[in-house]
Amino acid sequence: HAWGAAPAPAVPARAWVLIDQPSGKILASGNSDVQLPPASLTLMMTAYLLFNDLQSRKLALEDTLQVPLSAIKNEGAMIFLTPGEPVKVEVLLQGMLVHSASDATLTLVDAVARSEAAFVSRMNEEAVRLGMTRTRFTNATGLDAPGHLSTARDLAVLTRALQLRFPQFQHYFKQREFSHKGITFYSTNRLLWQDSSVDGFKTGRSARAGYCFIASALRGEQRRIAVILGAASDAKRFQGAQNLLNFAFEHYDSIKPYRAAQIVKNVKLYRGMRESVNLGFGQDFYLLVPKGAAPRVKAQIVTQQPIVAPVRKGQLLGRMRISLDGVILGEYPLLAMHDVEVAGLLGRGWDSIKLLFAK
Repeated sequence: HAWGAAPAPAVPARAWVLIDQPSGKILASGNSDVQLPPASLTLMMTAYLLFNDLQSRKLALEDTLQVPLSAIKNEGAMIFLTPGEPVKVEVLLQGMLVHSASDATLTLVDAVARSEAAFVSRMNEEAVRLGMTRTRFTNATGLDAPGHLSTARDLAVLTRALQLRFPQFQHYFKQREFSHKGITFYSTNRLLWQDSSVDGFKTGRSARAGYCFIASALRGEQRRIAVILGAASDAKRFQGAQNLLNFAFEHYDSIKPYRAAQIVKNVKLYRGMRESVNLGFGQDFYLLVPKGAAPRVKAQIVTQQPIVAPVRKGQLLGRMRISLDGVILGEYPLLAMHDVEVAGLLGRGWDSIKLLFAK
């Protein structure tokens, strides 16, 4: 890193990535774009679509579903459902997310899409929409299958989207246990017991995928996500994730200098119905800096002068140049926060004269 951040710890896995959740910025990575089998980390996309259906009221947590015969496959983890058994959506979601149960997953999939194939095409469409460019799903449960692949980076993108879009369903990912028909199933996410800042996310393993894990942790106002793919053992995936999370919190601060639509600067406008226009950011603006360096960050605003009406909301009118100790960290677009129409003839004529002198 330009500002000499400490090197990330070595991670014993085939691929991994560590991101700052609010900004989406990558803090450290290894082979993060290599396509690998994701095992039951696949269920996060399944969950993303089911949460979407819950949010749009196509499905409700208290709905009771009949378990279809197609859900009783003898592959993967199960919560021992029987065909025709009535089960509430909320119980099935817990079976899917706490225990990676394929019978629970396929019952949900069948209810919203009538077939796994139809659901999988929705999964692939959503992957494209989220920018998961190197991901391809062939099933909804994460079974090893030819061409069923994702990457550490794509899975970090998905985890971040899940958290930002569906805060109301996050508790399922930190649930340590759940019971159905007198049997208690425990989450395999060992960090939920070992690190109180960890509040998710998902484990996965298969013969081809090895041991996979996504961890999310919140310490103070800071949230980070670590993705581990293809570790050689259970212990190694958890140690790798824990080391990455500790590294992220020890070395970086994520700050939010500006909210979306907050006025960053008001600049002079020529030939407009108003004499000035407000500039700001289209979304919350986050900045990642070395731990403790926030007070030394400097911002400089650069606008193309003169700015002449008409102006449209969202139009690029300037840039904010951010530097730390003289090193430029980046330039960020400043947008018009509102429309400004062209003034009447008189106002325009007067502004044209002023423009001659402005040069």
